[in-house]
Parts: sequence; C-alpha cells; structure tokens
Amino acid sequence: MKVKECTFSSGGERIDGTIYFPEGKGKFPGVVIYHGLGSRKDRYTDRAQVLAKNGIVTLNFSFRGCGKSGGDFKVQTVRNGMQDALSGFDHLTSYTEIDKEKIGVYGGSSGGYLAALITEKRPVKSLILSAPAIYKDEWWDRSAESIAYETSEYRHSGENFNTKAITAIKNYPGSLLVIKHEKDEVIPERVTNAYFNQATSVQKKKMHVIKNAKHSLHDQKFRNESNKITAEWFKETLVS
Repeated sequence: MKVKECTFSSGGERIDGTIYFPEGKGKFPGVVIYHGLGSRKDRYTDRAQVLAKNGIVTLNFSFRGCGKSGGDFKVQTVRNGMQDALSGFDHLTSYTEIDKEKIGVYGGSSGGYLAALITEKRPVKSLILSAPAIYKDEWWDRSAESIAYETSEYRHSGENFNTKAITAIKNYPGSLLVIKHEKDEVIPERVTNAYFNQATSVQKKKMHVIKNAKHSLHDQKFRNESNKITAEWFKETLVS
C-alpha cells in the first residue's frame, strides 16, 4: 500500500486529504470517504487502509473547518459541504490510476446525506450510507450549529422526508448498502429506513445492522465490523 498526502481547493479553501493506493499497477476502482459533521479524516484512516489493502484507491479528506482543512467550521453550511463533497470526488477521479467507471462513495452521518446527494451530480457505481443524516432543503444555507435543535426534532418527528436526498436516492441506479447502528441515539431508525425503502431504482441493495452500536463507533469491535462490511461491499460491487 502506498500513502500520499494531498490537497485540493473547494470554495476557495484548502482541503487536506490523504490518498491510499493498492500495491501494483493498472486501473483500480476508487472510493471517496465523506466523514460526519465536525469529524475529520483521521477517524477514517483505518477504513481507508482496509479498502486500499483490498485493491481500491481511497481518498480520505477533512471537510472545510475540520482537521487541518481551511475554513471556519462555525459558519459552514450544507451548501459548503456539498461543494467539498464534489471537489473530493473530482480530486479522486483526477488520478490516472483510477478506473472512472468504478467509483464508490462512503458517507457516514452528515457525510451520508451528502453521499446520497452526489449521486445526482456524479457517476457513482456503488454507495454506502452509514447512519446517514437528513436535513430539510430550506436549511441548505444555514450553519450546522444554527439548526442543531431543529434537526433533531425533524428526524424524530412523524414528518415525511420529502427532501433532495430522498429524491436522489429514489433515482439512484447503482448498488446501495445502508448501515444501521442499532442503538443510534442521533439518527433514528426511521431515517435509515427511509433511505433504504425509497431506493427503488437501484441495481441491488442491502441493509446491515451493527448490533448494540451507538452513533459514533468508538468501540473498536464496532469499527472493525463496519470496516469489514464496507470492504466486502465495495469488493463485490467495484472490484469483482
């Protein structure tokens, strides 16, 4: 495995990333990782390493305002996040080692929301939504901090999720894996179920439940399970 530090620009900000290459030569499938709100690329290092060891070039980066990337997290909006997600995808596919017809996206929490949205903008062959968040469309230009209470209330309400992300997942034609954390205290089951049930145009789909796991996978055994199912899914849908 070869590891290369990298940077790219998004919305005028410097984005800090690391890209992991499998051993060997030739065209490889590629995966870009979108982390959750306020997280950073370091928390996904083990996942990126596992994917690279399984023959997949993997880009791991910190959204603006997070980790060593530029920008102020307190003023970042959903729109900013989408800009970073698109820039990350385009940076991954700029490498000559990448097979551009075999690109996957892994998104956790708010990164899962962005991963669903990007399927309308870029050719994503395989998608993983892990404990994916959801936001109202009218919150697009508001900071995450300003909608924190409303976000929790919305996810736990009985309101239908008629959002851009659900529309995107309805139209997504690739392969979809939804990972649910059984004891998630942030993302209720009705949200993960909505993404899975509304994916009516996919080639294939699967739901995996990590038993007893809370939203953040601090316990290494839960991280290992998540990494294992992630690698297996992308090997099946991108490498094979």
